[in-house]
Amino acid sequence: MNSHSVKPESSETAKSSTEELKNTTPSKNLFVRHPWLWFVGLLGLPLIVGIFSYYQLIYTGYVPKIEPEKPIEVVREEVNTKLPNNSNPTPLWLMLAIALSCASGCLVIYRLLKLPQRV
Repeated sequence: MNSHSVKPESSETAKSSTEELKNTTPSKNLFVRHPWLWFVGLLGLPLIVGIFSYYQLIYTGYVPKIEPEKPIEVVREEVNTKLPNNSNPTPLWLMLAIALSCASGCLVIYRLLKLPQRV
């Protein structure tokens, strides 16, 4: 059995919802009565900011047209059609150094993976 006694609520704490709505601000009262306005406001605000920023980014303002004075004469020089000199290819020692470093890296990784597992 419950040994706690139930105390009756006093008239001061038992306000009706209409009295609480009368004491709130008009904007809060509007959002309490129409909660869908929160959704519209929270969706509309980023949408409006995005549209405004898009138009501000693409707006270039007034740009006067510049008429060309006269065409510039281009003087053509003789094009060099010789192939580049390939007499100095990549040295063999560089290729061997790359292969050796790759092989040593693979060996280190292989040894690390073969170590006994510590618990």
